[in-house]
Amino acid sequence: MTRNLEARGVCAAIVVSLASGAVAAAEQQTSEDSWPARWNKIGPVEAGVVGGLATSLIFLEFLLKAPSTPRWDEPILFDAGARSALRAGSPGARSRAATASDFGYGGLPLYAIAVEAGLVTWWGKGKGDIALQLALIHGEALAINGVISRVTEKASGRKRPDAGTGTPDYTAFPSGHTSTAFTIAAGLCVQHAGLEIYGGVADKLVCPAAATVATATGLLRIVSDRHWASDVLAGAVLGTVVGATVSWAHMHDAGGAPRTTFSLGPGGRSLLYGGRF
Repeated sequence: MTRNLEARGVCAAIVVSLASGAVAAAEQQTSEDSWPARWNKIGPVEAGVVGGLATSLIFLEFLLKAPSTPRWDEPILFDAGARSALRAGSPGARSRAATASDFGYGGLPLYAIAVEAGLVTWWGKGKGDIALQLALIHGEALAINGVISRVTEKASGRKRPDAGTGTPDYTAFPSGHTSTAFTIAAGLCVQHAGLEIYGGVADKLVCPAAATVATATGLLRIVSDRHWASDVLAGAVLGTVVGATVSWAHMHDAGGAPRTTFSLGPGGRSLLYGGRF
């Protein structure tokens, strides 16, 4: 029992620390009405690459097949202890946990792009230029994470812990739900550390709230018996690195280098294309 509790504590602590550590990647800046000139904008070429990455995810489903037999079917490290400690005791409870984990997987991207960038920053405050860049940054991070995680899942061919029930699925490593949730959580942490969006205490609450949702998503994947703890930990690491790195790359001082960019016109309602030289 002690061993199981220790495994659960270690698992949760590591995952939480990964998300909260992303804050350190940002440079503190003051709030502005448009995307700061010293920061890198996502321009049409980069946006096209992001669109290509997103589109490639569709083709990956058809061109890169998951293995019909597992290439990796044994637990490692603390997997067995974490499963014993966290897995729900009944099929119904495991099913509900799996459904609940979809909240972080789909809810965090929806919040970051549609609510925070779209409704709050663009529609509510009229800062269309900032809203566009935040949405594009999240989209880029999600596309990169999606390609890496999906290729790794199919290449590793790891057997899910619940593979004995239903249709066999050998795409456990890493946890895609977890990596997606942490991609957005880490991006939000960096963005709110570097840019005032809500103002005051509210900006400071976004990072811990997003990290909590991402952590819960990962733990629910173990509770539902859909993933081993090592799948979840790998997904948390991948998502944190991708989300924090992409946001930092566009939110640190670029030294005023020439950039060709998208921007939004006066009032934030028209799309402009131009260069800064």
